[in-house]
Amino acid sequence: MDKIINKIFWLFVLATIIASCDTEIENISLQAPVVRDAQYYENLRAYKKSEHQLAFGWFGGWKASGTSPAKYLRNLPDSVDVVSIWGTWHSLTPAQMEDLKYVQEVYGTKVTFTIFSHNMSNFPGNFENVAENIPAVAKAVADSVFKYGYDGVDFDHECSTGDLFNKSVNMTTLLREVRANLGEDKLICVDGHIGKITEEGWRYANYAVAQAYGTTAPFGLQNDFKAVSKYITPERFIVTENFESFWSTGGVDYEDPELGTIPSLIGMARWQPEGIAEGQHKGGIGSYHMEYEYNHTDVEYKYLREAIQIMNPAKK
Repeated sequence: MDKIINKIFWLFVLATIIASCDTEIENISLQAPVVRDAQYYENLRAYKKSEHQLAFGWFGGWKASGTSPAKYLRNLPDSVDVVSIWGTWHSLTPAQMEDLKYVQEVYGTKVTFTIFSHNMSNFPGNFENVAENIPAVAKAVADSVFKYGYDGVDFDHECSTGDLFNKSVNMTTLLREVRANLGEDKLICVDGHIGKITEEGWRYANYAVAQAYGTTAPFGLQNDFKAVSKYITPERFIVTENFESFWSTGGVDYEDPELGTIPSLIGMARWQPEGIAEGQHKGGIGSYHMEYEYNHTDVEYKYLREAIQIMNPAKK
């Protein structure tokens, strides 16, 4: 009996050793590193021209010099579609001009600059703040676009009573005149009080950018879209979060009907306007002070990257 037990014991030990030495390779999915060669960038530029949901953002602190990678446009995710320079957009250095040209020509990224559309004092040129000067200031805006090689302009329309461009007739005239000077190939975006733009005004602007900061549920985004839905298609409507305040968490807590509580930028990426036709979609998403997201210690711009992937899943 002892011999039988001893034999069973050694058979068990041998089986254990064999199992521990099993060299069969597990079926682990590995992603090959992306090869950023000429073909990659050709495909990237083609993607930018295709029909898809856009990634937009306001970029502050642009220097294109020094040791901080966050100060360079070229260190943004290359799948970002439109960047609007926040802050000093004029008097560009050679380094900034080179950085601008690089992302435009290599990545296919569009770059605009932001102007506060309150009064003439915010516009290029030293114009008296009267409506009669709107054609002249519109030409000055267009001249600046061409001078520096930008792809258009973004009007931050947050004016109030007493401001020249708070009057809808003046803002409509500005948009009409800027479009006439820019031509059809340049971008005109309007953010801020997008509900104040007239039906005619939206004939000249490409995108309505909603400052949907701190939005906690889909109905908030839907209400923002209602402000302009009479005049523009959903493809021209972009929603944005405030990453000056909420970059580290990807936004505020947002209640998604399927996933529950998620970061608001991710909720914005998943959201589509109610009642749109099959095949339609929102214009895209974006963030204010997008450059703050470079500070993530794991993946730079991780929430922006995730949002882009949700809207436009990469082909395997």
